[in-house]
Amino acid sequence: MLTAPANADTEKPPPGISAEAWRTRPHFPIFSAAAGPKVCFAGYVQDYGWQAADCNDDGDWAEAGTVGASLRLEAILIIAYNTGGRTCAQAHSKDIGWGAFPCEDDGREFAVGTTEQSRQMEAFRFRHTTRSSCNNAHGQNYGWQIYGCVGADQYRMAGTTGQSLRLEAATATIL
Repeated sequence: MLTAPANADTEKPPPGISAEAWRTRPHFPIFSAAAGPKVCFAGYVQDYGWQAADCNDDGDWAEAGTVGASLRLEAILIIAYNTGGRTCAQAHSKDIGWGAFPCEDDGREFAVGTTEQSRQMEAFRFRHTTRSSCNNAHGQNYGWQIYGCVGADQYRMAGTTGQSLRLEAATATIL
């Protein structure tokens, strides 16, 4: 069942996300507490706009973006459930650098990156305040990087900075 999170209609768009993109973003599934910790992503991709939500409930990590299509990932919409803490992310975007590093409680969505600016993400940081987290990225000229995890309240960067290489996909999970 797809439904809107707690802050779906009460929040203004995050910095860099247009009002139209925020209004038309996809809905995320809701998980019961018995499901354990979950994180979901939806990517804003060049020429497509928002993708459908993808969660780490299928034995794989949450993923946003494309692989093999040479399209830039511009923003990621994120929500987590049943983690007992706050999920945080940050995007490094072309000509902007590192943006805000927002954190949200379980059941509250947030976004990093930009929409409707034709601006590629180049790197992505991910962390959780009380649990270990893992992330990875697929980018122009380098493909998938090595997967890695960090402890609670530490962030891990995936992608590149200072090389003008587009991020094409990002993936993460919370342990």
